[in-house]
Amino acid sequence: GEFLITADKFGDAYRVSTSSNQEEEKKKPELLLGHVSILCAIAFTFNEKPLVLSCDRDEKLRVSKYPNSYNIQSFGLGHTEFVTTVSAARFAPNSAVTGSGDGTLRLWDTPSGALVQTIELRAYLAKYYESGAVQRGTDSYEDRTASTDRYGVLRIRAIDAIEAFVAIAERIPAVIVFPLCQGRLGEPQVIDVAVPPIDVAVLGDRMVVSFAPKDGADLVVALKLDGDGHRKYVADEELTAALSSNIDTKETESVPLVQSIFVWGNKMYLARPKDEEGDDGDEED
Repeated sequence: GEFLITADKFGDAYRVSTSSNQEEEKKKPELLLGHVSILCAIAFTFNEKPLVLSCDRDEKLRVSKYPNSYNIQSFGLGHTEFVTTVSAARFAPNSAVTGSGDGTLRLWDTPSGALVQTIELRAYLAKYYESGAVQRGTDSYEDRTASTDRYGVLRIRAIDAIEAFVAIAERIPAVIVFPLCQGRLGEPQVIDVAVPPIDVAVLGDRMVVSFAPKDGADLVVALKLDGDGHRKYVADEELTAALSSNIDTKETESVPLVQSIFVWGNKMYLARPKDEEGDDGDEED
């Protein structure tokens, strides 16, 4: 395309020209749309006249016209926590799927903003808590619910080749694939992975799952269809090896921890308890 869409933490999205034309290069980024809260993700529908999908920390999906995105087509309302991710698909141009800190995936009709379906991830992922496979955090000032069971959605991607959506949730070592059948999300395939993923990408009918650096663990794992016509995903060892061999890694003394989505997603001001005050904490007389 001729433009790149980017957003900032203040809720504004900008259109930046990618043209090699010198006159275009001199143009400043053009404000496309704005939210009154942190903008968490942005995507486009695949209609003849595409719509802009943007979601934010205030639990909503906004559907805007393009390129005059001050014209709002609809709002998708229903999530009860920050909306982390949104995906549209070529095979369903009037639909979008969002994921949230409330542990749900929601299917929307984008022209009207109507909620079509809600999927509770707890129904499919609770077994990872029950087995102890989840990497629980420790409650702290920054994240008061780190030790509780939760299913915050990190990413959703469309798999156009098989008309499905793939999702991953924070802390849970699984990839979950939902087919779209007759306008609704069907029974999913839940795929175990070694450690909780941080992202997933789609290459045709294959998937590449990525992980935070950890001693002895793969940084990426590829998945492919089993080839038996069952539309089930299995490990793609050949592609995994090829990708891993092309990753240039460097030694470092430490790797920063990936911050939980529930840290930046928390809108509530929390007073720091006295027993967690640092050296600069105020002391009462």
